[in-house]
Amino acid sequence: MRITFVLPLYLNYPAGGFKVVYEYANCLQARGHHVTLVHPRNIEPAVGAIEQMKSHLWPLRMHWRDGTLVPWFRLQPGVRVLLVTDLREKNIPAGDAIVATGYSTAFWVARYALQKGRKYYLIQHYETWDGNEVEVNHTWKLPLHKIVIAKWLWEIAKGFGEKERTTYIPNGLDFSHFRVLTPPASRPLRVGMLAHPFAWKGTLDGITALTEVHKHLPRLQATLFGTHPRPVEVPSWIKYKQKPTPAELLELYNSCAVFLHPSWAEGWPLPPAESMACGCALVAAANPGVLDYAENGMTALMAEVKNPLALASQLLAVLKNPRLRQRLAEAGRITIAGYTWERAANAFERLLLTQAITDIE
Repeated sequence: MRITFVLPLYLNYPAGGFKVVYEYANCLQARGHHVTLVHPRNIEPAVGAIEQMKSHLWPLRMHWRDGTLVPWFRLQPGVRVLLVTDLREKNIPAGDAIVATGYSTAFWVARYALQKGRKYYLIQHYETWDGNEVEVNHTWKLPLHKIVIAKWLWEIAKGFGEKERTTYIPNGLDFSHFRVLTPPASRPLRVGMLAHPFAWKGTLDGITALTEVHKHLPRLQATLFGTHPRPVEVPSWIKYKQKPTPAELLELYNSCAVFLHPSWAEGWPLPPAESMACGCALVAAANPGVLDYAENGMTALMAEVKNPLALASQLLAVLKNPRLRQRLAEAGRITIAGYTWERAANAFERLLLTQAITDIE
């Protein structure tokens, strides 16, 4: 099959939603399909002519320097990466299936001719954080087959009357990469956490929780990481790693006994899942996305969303109890091991092929 994924913009740094799309591209290409990734150029209408030219040329310099338009992710040979002026139909290749990957791309895909392929919509979040609620809600009702990555998103689709036109396929992880290198029992009292500028990622809640726990456990260590420069709110005793490479991120996870996930809302968050695969005990705010694979008291300790003191209490409980910490780490690792990209790709491919066969019949 010729499969096209339409992304909302081009990024030259890691982002979870893009990573999921690229993983699907790799899996499907490896199975003999022909996959194209389409990115519109990131140009604001008000930008002057010289700046527009620079915006056009900058990704070409990335291509020349790194040998790929996606320097932070290793794509399968043969995956076609396009950087187009915009998402008008003339810039989209013909195919058998086309997948919108963000609410803004759904409007474009819905308008394309049938020659672009059967239409799908990969939904990784309820994107009111990024767009107008009325517009976001409208995309859920477009004549596109929805693929949702979490149970809570399936419930939203059901509420919009889209149950029959929606398939639930949770994300996967690359367990050849995310794995235990350092036995959890031998790790220091160190906590890892993602730092992100979006308020709903809960970074300030996490920092507040860490600061509170540090009062009770002065020997506590913490390492935060993210794509942006070190946030000014991060205390001096906390380390920060900007744009860790895949190898550095694996090392970071394996250096931590606990991973803290303070986010208020997530689709199906990757960092806590990756940390579980690497042997971290998880302490998390009970956002609906993380509940897809984390269960309070069994594979993680959970706290109320937007409650940093409750997070601190759960974090302190895990840090002060080695047996609890190791039990959660092992249970979490076993549970998350079932979420493979092979399983996700099987379901994704089966959906595309089944509907293609139905069309023929």
